[in-house]
Amino acid sequence: MLFLDELDVICPVREGNAGGTTTRLVGQLLTLMDGLEGRGNIVVIGATNRPNTIDPALRRPGRFDREIAVGVPNVDQRHDILRVLASGLPLDADVDLGSVARACLGFVGADLAALVRDAAWAALRAGASVVTQAFLENALAHAQPSILRDSIVKLDRTVRWDDIGGLEEVQKRVRRAVEWPIVHRDAFKRLGLRAPRGVLLYGPPGCSKTTLVKAMAASAGATFLSLSGAAIYSPFVGDAEATVRELFARGRSAAPSVLFFDEIDAIVSRRSFNSSDSGSDGGGGGVQERVLSTLLNEMDGIESAEGILVVAATNRPDMLDAALLRPGRFDEIIYVPPPDERAREAIFSIHTRKMKCDQVNLAALAAATEHYSGADIENVCREAAMNALRASVTSTQVTQAHFDAALDTVPASLPPAILSQYQLLSTSS
Repeated sequence: MLFLDELDVICPVREGNAGGTTTRLVGQLLTLMDGLEGRGNIVVIGATNRPNTIDPALRRPGRFDREIAVGVPNVDQRHDILRVLASGLPLDADVDLGSVARACLGFVGADLAALVRDAAWAALRAGASVVTQAFLENALAHAQPSILRDSIVKLDRTVRWDDIGGLEEVQKRVRRAVEWPIVHRDAFKRLGLRAPRGVLLYGPPGCSKTTLVKAMAASAGATFLSLSGAAIYSPFVGDAEATVRELFARGRSAAPSVLFFDEIDAIVSRRSFNSSDSGSDGGGGGVQERVLSTLLNEMDGIESAEGILVVAATNRPDMLDAALLRPGRFDEIIYVPPPDERAREAIFSIHTRKMKCDQVNLAALAAATEHYSGADIENVCREAAMNALRASVTSTQVTQAHFDAALDTVPASLPPAILSQYQLLSTSS
């Protein structure tokens, strides 16, 4: 048995290397594997993490007859790996390797080995005689899967569903689309249900669309990846379509995963049937149209998007292409409305949790803030605290007068004309 590690370094594609050392090395290996009858009882095994960079002549039957993909381990496999890695460690009785395995989304064997090693070192530095669950969880908080190292999102794990004022029906729909296919996977299979491919959140600016996504990411139990227009169209990135394809490839390798596209109208816009209106860069329809085509194919094309949920947020749903909004791509299109009076009171309550308020009437503030978004209300609370600070640096309480002054300073950002447009879109959808 002959083992060739990192085969892509030994035998890369020969194009552009005519006459070089690489070409001679590839030719010699081809001859030895398939050109001589005297190869005898030799089995050649190669390993690589870049199969597409290997010379194609090596990948035909008679040379490398079988190609075996060693993917990212699932939760049961991660549990088995952790049991093996931790078998030589003094584990405390409270250690639950199953819960650690469920939390290690996208981790490969080397990542799990590093996790166990970090937990053991932490126990050694603390002078503990055993490795406890706390050491493992602390090591997990500072670890990240190597396959997602360049694109992993630093999540704000403190955002919960309770931190969102109102929007109870929206929260239910989002949680059904995101959490149910993961938590109730067996029920979906039993009933022949396909998990949603995409969820589109649209509504006026400042109405908690991104906060909903943060809460979703913290509670979904899935790998969370994000991509913005700035990252796709950056001059340092290069091929915008390749960036989208790479994001989906990483999502598949770390499934179940959630891919978030913020301000998706800035990433992909509606295509035009008028050839004179298609892209101004002469690139066969423009970069945005090519990115849109890539996104459509990745979400519902030939290649399976199993285990991937695409979540997008936008203030301009009218700018999106109809092909993107059909079932099978964005199955759930959810309108995130501005907060009503009860929701505004809940938002005031959330943003004044850490304030020391002196007889502040939150119900009266909610009634006085019609056409205010959630972001506006947060700004009102911040401005009220600043008013207290301006009155006295040693001030410890925020009063009703400070809030009334803040309302005079912070205007509403949702005029009725804008809201009526969103209401028409919500009824039509």
